[in-house]
Amino acid sequence: MTAHDNARFSKALRKAMEDADITQAALARELGTDASQVSRWANGKAVPHINTVRRIERLLKADLAGALAESTPDYELFVSAPISGIMHEDIPEHHDAVARVVSAANDHVNGLIWPGSHIRTAADCLTAAADLVTEKNMKALYSSQAYLYLQFAEVVRPSSAFVELGFALGRKMKVTIIVQQGLKNPFMLRGFSAVAESLDFLPKARTYEVASADEAASLIKGSGRELLGLS
Repeated sequence: MTAHDNARFSKALRKAMEDADITQAALARELGTDASQVSRWANGKAVPHINTVRRIERLLKADLAGALAESTPDYELFVSAPISGIMHEDIPEHHDAVARVVSAANDHVNGLIWPGSHIRTAADCLTAAADLVTEKNMKALYSSQAYLYLQFAEVVRPSSAFVELGFALGRKMKVTIIVQQGLKNPFMLRGFSAVAESLDFLPKARTYEVASADEAASLIKGSGRELLGLS
């Protein structure tokens, strides 16, 4: 999503602030946030979560939900996790771990898609044609603003999650990668941070190693949209 896509919300917010005769700094104080964050919303650099928009609506006595809907895609965040690439016996536990993190992320985004949400066993992988699933997933990824890669089990074979990760990096999407400590990072990410620092055209992906899915969920709860690249 570009700044132009956020124009409807930013324009509506500025008009509501003008009508209410309130400054960005004053609105930031009322919301308990930084003035620079309100400035990003007002200038079309980002949009807030719908819960924050509702607070702004009450403060300014204005209707901003419609403008927000027109400024955001169906899915702000695409969540990817290797499923076909891990051991079959690890799939149920891995699914539950990813689900806990997705639940935390869902509280901070205006629309989230996790295509693997229904895959709880190896048998679930065989319920649809692979090419149709891939096409659907890539369309959703293409229209999303940010990408979150989660891995809580060892990957032992190729996974479509790596294709999605490569696509997100290639498009310079906002990328956040969370991997459990002790697991091998995807090959493409080994040394990626150092390479990205030296090449301006590469995205600066956020990478975190955590002890557990619960720690990852806490990390997202504490940092919210900023950690996910949506602030």
